[in-house]
Amino acid sequence: MSPKSPFHLTFLLFEGFSNMVLASAIEPLRAARDLSGRRLFSWQLCSLDGGAIASSSRALIGADLPLARVGATDALILVAGYGIRNHLNHDSSAAVRRKARGLPMVGGLDTGAWLLARMGLLGGRRATIHWMERKELAENFPELQVIDAPYVVDGNIVTCGDAQSVLSWSLDLIGTYADEALRFDVANMFGRVESLDERATAHGLSGRLSDQRLPIALQRAIISMRETAEQPLRLPDIAERVALSTRGMDRLFHTHLGVPAGEYYRQIRLAHARALALETNLSLYEIASRTGFSSPSTLARAYRIKFGETLRQRKAGDTPSSTSGF
Repeated sequence: MSPKSPFHLTFLLFEGFSNMVLASAIEPLRAARDLSGRRLFSWQLCSLDGGAIASSSRALIGADLPLARVGATDALILVAGYGIRNHLNHDSSAAVRRKARGLPMVGGLDTGAWLLARMGLLGGRRATIHWMERKELAENFPELQVIDAPYVVDGNIVTCGDAQSVLSWSLDLIGTYADEALRFDVANMFGRVESLDERATAHGLSGRLSDQRLPIALQRAIISMRETAEQPLRLPDIAERVALSTRGMDRLFHTHLGVPAGEYYRQIRLAHARALALETNLSLYEIASRTGFSSPSTLARAYRIKFGETLRQRKAGDTPSSTSGF
């Protein structure tokens, strides 16, 4: 689905958090926005007092605002690493609970589940945490069902373990608020393509990690489409390259990515046109020619339908900020 307004996440950082965990949450959302050209997600960073927070590597990350000034948001995600037993007192716990009340999503990344449990937000729920704290979490909060899984969703609560688990959650968020095709493209940017078994495990369901990926024929078709974005082939020619019938190839795209093969190929070409507009001084005519569109007007119309803006606006440098979700 394509929401009318971005899904807005507030990340509450605690001293000792992992830079890698935070990046694994935010960078896929940024990539989804940039690849799709749609404002699917926005985000902000906050701390309890609004001050900069030192990560586990002692890198200081500036907060956009203090927790008390956080207004409307769709998600409050606690990002913690080391020192979780010392992070909250009575007043700060109460402040977090107030902000979390009634939100569509409340989360704990890395060791953030410990903080959620201390505040009583995980009572009777299934949850997970970084593997180093899993046994301690279960012993200290027996009212929880601690799950050995990359991440667990129980109602409006999401808990994740390590950075790779956070990446899986972020990719699935993209699949939920956009589509499987965009999810796959973002995953591929970060060298991450999971099997169906791994996807099931990420949700705390049965299954185990597997080396299986998308069908080889589908992977080859996608590679062929990317390699020929500047000189597009007919779909039957792509299918012949990967030893499939055109119908069989289309069925694979529908089954695994949720879009027809022709639409996926078109998206690749439009994304390439967008990159050419941003990174080169080519004219619209040259961009259309390089991406297999019959004319600049045909490209412009397809681009406007896909990205909700004109290619001329993109060439003029009207790009989304790389430092904010807005």
